[in-house]
Amino acid sequence: MGVPETLIEHWNGTQWSIVNSPNPVKGGNELYSVAAVSANDIWATGFSENTTTTGPVQPTLVEHWNGKQWSAVRSPSPGSQANVLAGVAAVSANDAWAVGFYAGSNGIWQTLTEQWNGKQWSVVSSPSPGSQINYLESVAAISANDVWAVGYADKQTLTEHWNGTQWSVVTSSGSGPVSNSLLAVSALSTSNVWAVGYYQGSDFVSHSLTEHWNGSKWSVVKSPSLGSMSTQLEGVAAISAKDVWAVGHADSTTLIENYC
Repeated sequence: MGVPETLIEHWNGTQWSIVNSPNPVKGGNELYSVAAVSANDIWATGFSENTTTTGPVQPTLVEHWNGKQWSAVRSPSPGSQANVLAGVAAVSANDAWAVGFYAGSNGIWQTLTEQWNGKQWSVVSSPSPGSQINYLESVAAISANDVWAVGYADKQTLTEHWNGTQWSVVTSSGSGPVSNSLLAVSALSTSNVWAVGYYQGSDFVSHSLTEHWNGSKWSVVKSPSLGSMSTQLEGVAAISAKDVWAVGHADSTTLIENYC
């Protein structure tokens, strides 16, 4: 198996084509998420794999498109072992968020939120309610004072909100007695946010999980799972209040669901 390299593709209205992107570390580089402010201002985030003993084993990876080329942009890596930025969202040219997790030598995963202020990326403190594992998978920005991040803490769903001053945990609930995870979030407005993922029942089979924020609370919204297949929803896009799409897989089969 070869060393992982970044892959960025662009749609020009007719076809997809590969656009050259940096691989700053020889040990491997992976991109997980992308967010666009404009045609000349796009962010992508993920992580790298160090092959040396200097610095974290897995440092964060942030890349930026300026309309002409992709370049790596320095970003913090607070964990001595692992640092991953799994999701990114942009409010403006001077305000972007990236979320994920970091881990030190004790092996405990902590949530990681970083903000771009137009000049640099910096770590912003965020809650880690789980005793062992805290991971933010996705982020959606409505405004500078209204940002959502979702993931999981130990075996429960995790939803966090930025109010312009601080991140705080907002109660959310899954459907499974074994585990519950949120993998993606999409926001239409302050009172209309969707998150998707999966839950595990007593049979240890994964089932689709969708949750909705109505401005006051998160609630589970029933969504299909394909029989006995292990089902996960890994991406969501909200077009309107009555048109939301979620994608994922059921075992090795692609899965697309629509809320209307």
